[in-house]
This record gives sequence, structure tokens and C-alpha cells, in this order.
Amino acid sequence: MTDVLIAGAGPAGLVLACDLARRGVAFRIVEANPAPPGHRSGSRGKGIQPRTLEVYDDLGIIGEVHAGGGQYYPAMAWDGPKPLGPAKFHRIEKRDPTPDVPYPSMWMLLQPRALDILRVRLAGLGGRVDFGVKLTGFVQDADGVTASLQHPDGRQESLSVQYLAGCDGARGVVRASAGVEFASETIDPHPMITADVVVEGLERTHWHMWDNAKGGALWLGPLVQTEAFQLYAKFQDAEPDLSFEGLRKLVRERTGRPELKLTEVLYASHFGSRAGLANRFRAGRVFLIGDAAHVHPPAGGQGMNTAVQDAYNLGWKLGHVLRHGAPQELLDSYEEERLPVAAQLLEFVVQMHKDWLGKAKDKEEPRKGEHMQLGLNYRGGPLSLDERLAVGESVTRAGDRAPDARVTDAAGASVRLFDLFRGPHFTLLALDGAALPALGSQYGDAIRVHRVVRPGGAGEGALVDSDGQVHRIYGDGLILVRPDGYLGYTGPGGALGFRSYLGRFFG
Repeated sequence: MTDVLIAGAGPAGLVLACDLARRGVAFRIVEANPAPPGHRSGSRGKGIQPRTLEVYDDLGIIGEVHAGGGQYYPAMAWDGPKPLGPAKFHRIEKRDPTPDVPYPSMWMLLQPRALDILRVRLAGLGGRVDFGVKLTGFVQDADGVTASLQHPDGRQESLSVQYLAGCDGARGVVRASAGVEFASETIDPHPMITADVVVEGLERTHWHMWDNAKGGALWLGPLVQTEAFQLYAKFQDAEPDLSFEGLRKLVRERTGRPELKLTEVLYASHFGSRAGLANRFRAGRVFLIGDAAHVHPPAGGQGMNTAVQDAYNLGWKLGHVLRHGAPQELLDSYEEERLPVAAQLLEFVVQMHKDWLGKAKDKEEPRKGEHMQLGLNYRGGPLSLDERLAVGESVTRAGDRAPDARVTDAAGASVRLFDLFRGPHFTLLALDGAALPALGSQYGDAIRVHRVVRPGGAGEGALVDSDGQVHRIYGDGLILVRPDGYLGYTGPGGALGFRSYLGRFFG
């Protein structure tokens, strides 16, 4: 029997499929489009935030993501043909890696390439996408979901599953059929377009921005590993013309640089600036993920990244309910954790967009912790339990992201914590001699245990915190890292609450 049906094979659907596949969960992933998007399908959703890069590391594709993309270019403001210098409001800061944040900067990866990488990873895990198969409706009851699928040849299929994941976007079938309310607002009423174009004579050293051009803003940014630029334009009084001649005229008039020559249009589309949020992310056995649950305006690069985090939050929970006997109430925590995060990010992005519309150019676009999705946390949430009496302000708490760090193994080799965390399991760190609780065989490989000691500390097979960084970040005691890379439980060694905490995930 198929346990989970995933509707939609965008980034969220594919991440969820990869996560379920490595947990041994039987699933189907269907995509209404007949084929994967090609290079002429547009470059939207190209900005990969640091936390999403950590997810891709955990999925084992960070090498391919780095090979397939590149750094963002600095932003340059223009007034016609005159360069004005760095565009502060649109600045994307490039940061150096640190032991705890190995991927500190936003990375550009064109969405068709990202989807290719995820599909290859899914194939390696034994899964595949059913293209051209459309979810047309479903019904659910207390025992499961019956979905109606339409195949490319018109054949109808009825599929019974335990759960349905709606990754089919803002206009998809799942949210509407589930009867979930969706509140939305228009952030900017002016028409906007985006296009991927080839422009000869334009320097590929910057993201070029004519914010005060006559008729509306125009941006042209180099797309990595291509000859193209992404064009963004807003129209104050006129209707957009997406023809080749219309776009060529647009570039010539708004840049004031007649030497620029638009030679090819790979993709062009209207797009709106709306924000919206569903009032529920779960309706019985149906879950809303990504754009089906929240729609972000383009500023801030949050929409696709939030969708990936949604999928990663849900995947391990479905796995524990379906494969480890966890109570179904665990699935309630998906909405309880993710809806507040989506609402918080929407509030930030909408304000950022309004600041830009209000010409608040003296402000710099914030790209710090929370909005790179590194500082987002589930403190105080249903799966966060901290039994330590007192820790320093800089020490991570239950609900926080689990930072990376380096330790030394018994052979003297350097080991990253991310290497220990990678995979579908929980990771239990016993720090500073914390007493390890006896874990029965019922947990199998679902919990991996590592003792971490300071230099000179004792413990057979222990990892050595050579520079003290692990203890500075995590403090002392028992630290249980969830499969999605967040701290679930923190407490003193041998704490009674630890075993009851595990009961939330194992039958």
C-alpha cells in the first residue's frame, strides 16, 4: 500500500520525497506537467538560503548544488548610463564560513538545475516522479485518503493512501479541496514582469538596478553558469509588452545605454506581488506545504526556502508515525511549528517590500540570522523540552537549530557534527561526562549516540572537543538533535524526562 501521495514535484515535493524514500516510507509523487522544466522555464526561486543549503548537505547533494550554482553578484545602482555605486537596500552580504555556519551566504542555483539535482537524488534512493499525472480531487475519512488521478492518456486512477501532501502551489487542487481558508493581499498593484534574456554589452560583474528609471524600476542580474540575465521590471502607468521588440525597447529606454543589445528572450512572464497565508497547514490527513500554505512577494528570497523547510519538518514526522509507531498526534506539530514561522517570515518580507516601495533606500536589506533561516527556531513548541536548570545566553536551547562544529575522533581525524547528524536518525550527544541513559534495542539505528569530551576527558570511543567549541555552543548534558537538525531535548545526564520524551516518536 502507498502510505503518502505527494502532489507536485517542485522543490518542496522533491525534498519530501527524498526524505520519505530514505526512511523506507512507500510514497507516490505526481506532477501534472508532462515533463521537467527546461532552461526556458524561468529562473525564479533561484536564491538558496543558508539553512536550505544545510538541508541539501543533509540530503547528500551539497556538492552538486555548489557545482551547479554560484555566488550572487553585488548590486550596482544606476541613474541612466551613470553608475551610482553599491545599491545598499538590495545588498546581499557575502560572509566567510565559520565552523558553526559552514554555508553563511545565499547561493544562486537556477530552479530547473535544482530540480534536476533533487530528481537524481530521488532516483538514487529508489524513487521517481510520475509526470503528466494530475490530481483532480480526493476524499478523506478517519482511515485514509482516496485520491483521483488522471493520466496523460486520459486514464483515471483511484489511489488509497494514508496521507496526502499538497505541494501543488497556490492554485493547486489540494488546498481548495481540503476547504482551508486562505487570506491574501496585494502588496504592489503595479504590473510587473520577469524574463530571462541575453544582453550583449552589459557587464556580468554586478546585479544592475535602475530603481528610478522613467516608467518604473528595471533590474538586470547575471544568471550563473549561463549567458543570460534575469530581467525584472515594474510598470507605473503602461501595460507590459513581453514581445521581443517590447523587451528590447524596455532595456534600451530604461537603462539609457544604447550600446546594450538584447539578442534573445529565453523566458518572459507577468507576475504579481501578493502575500497570503492559509489558516491551517493540516486538514485531517491532508498537509499543505510551500505555496499551497503561504505565498510570498518576491523580495527577500523566502518563498521557496520556506517551502523546503516545511517539507523537511513534515518528512521525519510522517516517517516516525508510519515506521516507528509514533502517535498520530506527532503530526499536529507540523502546523504548530511551521505556521508561526511562515507568518513571521511573511510579515518581514511584506515590510521589506513596502520599505522598498516607499523608497526607503537608506535602509539595507536585512539578510541576518532569522531571514537566512538560521535563527528561526521552535523554542517553546510542542517538541522542545529543556530540562537544564541554567545555561549561558549563548548556549543553544531546545528548539534551536543545531550548529555545526568540529571534533576529533579516536584516530585523530577531524569530524564535523553535520557528518554525525546526516541521515534520517536522531543524534544524541552526551557532553561533559553526562550519564547516558540505557537505550533498548527497539530504537535500532534510529538514535545514534556520541560521547563528546573535553581534551583529557575519558571515554572509550569518545569524540574530543579539541578547541572547546562544541561545549561553548551546546553547553553540558544530553543533547538530542532531531532528524531535521533542530534540538529537541536538552537536559542533565540520566534525566527522567528523556525517556518519556522519546515516547513521542517511538511506539
